[in-house]
Amino acid sequence: MPTATRTHRDATLLPPAPPAAAQARPPARRFLRWLLSMAAFAGAGMVVGFAAAHAGARLDADLLPPPGWALLAGFVLATWPNIVLHEAGHAAAGLARGMRALAFGVGPFRIERGAGGWRFRRGGGVRGISGFAALLPGEERGFGRADQAVFLVGGPLANLMTAALGLAAAALLAGSAWAAAAQGAAYSALLIGVVNLVPFRSKGWRSDGRGLLDLLRATADAALQQQVNRLMALSMAGVRPRDWPEALMPAVVDDSPTPTLAIVGRLLRLSRACDQRDASAARDCAEVLRARFWEAPEVLRPNIAVSLAGYAAVMLRDDALVAAWRPLCEGGLLDLTPYRAWLDAEHAVLSGDAASARRRLETARARLDRVQDAASLVVLGEHLDALAARLQTTGPVK
Repeated sequence: MPTATRTHRDATLLPPAPPAAAQARPPARRFLRWLLSMAAFAGAGMVVGFAAAHAGARLDADLLPPPGWALLAGFVLATWPNIVLHEAGHAAAGLARGMRALAFGVGPFRIERGAGGWRFRRGGGVRGISGFAALLPGEERGFGRADQAVFLVGGPLANLMTAALGLAAAALLAGSAWAAAAQGAAYSALLIGVVNLVPFRSKGWRSDGRGLLDLLRATADAALQQQVNRLMALSMAGVRPRDWPEALMPAVVDDSPTPTLAIVGRLLRLSRACDQRDASAARDCAEVLRARFWEAPEVLRPNIAVSLAGYAAVMLRDDALVAAWRPLCEGGLLDLTPYRAWLDAEHAVLSGDAASARRRLETARARLDRVQDAASLVVLGEHLDALAARLQTTGPVK
């Protein structure tokens, strides 16, 4: 099979140069930033915890904060368990409202549901949030504003309940080091619960409090989130993008104050345009996503890169564009390995390397059980079948 010549057919869709702020920091600097953030987090927790424990309360002398080392140990050691409880609270609330669990993450650890069932993996950290619970509405429940509000409240409520239990345990164990540890754990839970109820945005993400405020005020962000949820529910049920109703498509709100939502909306529109083979609509979405790539939250950039590389492969048959976007596809909130393997096979086919293409095609097929939703499984399967058919042809594969 002759080797194809690689050319950039459309340089305007090449990945933009990263701004200075997006350049990788040296490991020592990253560690220092992490250390300082942990110190600030612990200090804030101590202040909030002591204030909450003493404000308006008459505490007996034996209930005043015991030895500081035990208090600090309880606070630090309980931080990760309290984050897990926070996400478990979201999950329990969402399941109670009829939602379907998709994935959970704390720090770099993930538990994800794919076509082959639940699996554990280690991913990258997520800047701006310490954990997440990904649940989507079911076929008939979980769509309403009340459902979303209950889901958002579930995490902070779990932390506040944990804080109350911790303070009660400290009272029962008064005078011992265990009482101090229980107080520290309670302060950690209190801090996480209260901070998440404060309405703010961080690295493109909304806090639970921000989401609740948006729902209460019926903002454009709240409406956009519900549209995204409905489309993702359809995809989970096996409705492929080309069959999504236009009435449910996310509004184009590129100036949304929450970049994550605006970008996810664009990604869904690009998926639909590519599945419909609508070149004009796909081009419009691709240009916007390319221009906003470095503005997107870090954890979403691999999804954008996968979508743009897929667009280059399916709609443009442009080997050079696929190769340019492929290095930016690493990482992601959820497992993207099936898509990366597919793109590697597309690149090998477009560049004329049949042997490599066959190997990578088999790798992609072996990883299909990691795809999270039924519609994407169908679409990706079709792409792999089309690649296999092209590999049966003779001459240049284009």
